[in-house]
Amino acid sequence: MTPTDHYFSDAPEKASEPFDISVTIGERTLTMTSDAGVFSKLHADPGSILLLRRAKLPAEGDILDLGCGYGLIGLVAAMDRPAARVVMVDVNPRATALARHNCDRYQLGNVEVLTGDARRVLGERRFDVVLCNPPYRAGKELTMSLLQDAASRLRPGGTLWIVGRTKQGIKTLAKDLAPLFDGVETVDITGGYRVLVCTAAGG
Repeated sequence: MTPTDHYFSDAPEKASEPFDISVTIGERTLTMTSDAGVFSKLHADPGSILLLRRAKLPAEGDILDLGCGYGLIGLVAAMDRPAARVVMVDVNPRATALARHNCDRYQLGNVEVLTGDARRVLGERRFDVVLCNPPYRAGKELTMSLLQDAASRLRPGGTLWIVGRTKQGIKTLAKDLAPLFDGVETVDITGGYRVLVCTAAGG
């Protein structure tokens, strides 16, 4: 397995061995199918759960789960905002197959799952909110490219919500993203993680 195989590869090397995990968010407990070769396969990433706790989502409109993995962030967003449209995208086909399966388990009809590099497969689509737990270990250049693309897809006043460990350099990332937005704010610091909200101009 390459260093980034587990969450930014279009061809995971590990053999598929799907299994179910239990994820508790607030008073809700979800069953999610996971597998080898995907991000945080054994348990929900604490950063993703923190992001879900802090992100403010529109009642309607378009929400993007960028780098969806097996689908936790987008699935919860779709559950919480049934009138919104949620797009989930990941370069890893095993991850997107799991995301579709997990959304089907909960009969979510407001979700679309796409496989491939978001910079290409999303075309000209625009969003009101983008949620992202970036692939930091894939390198700063790739991470910034993905987030720059996400910034360009926000409608006026839209928001990009990002989570990351402080030791992974999210404070520096906030400075790098500042020129792309009207504002970049740290909204939570918990357990070594930080949540940023980046607001597009025009709101």
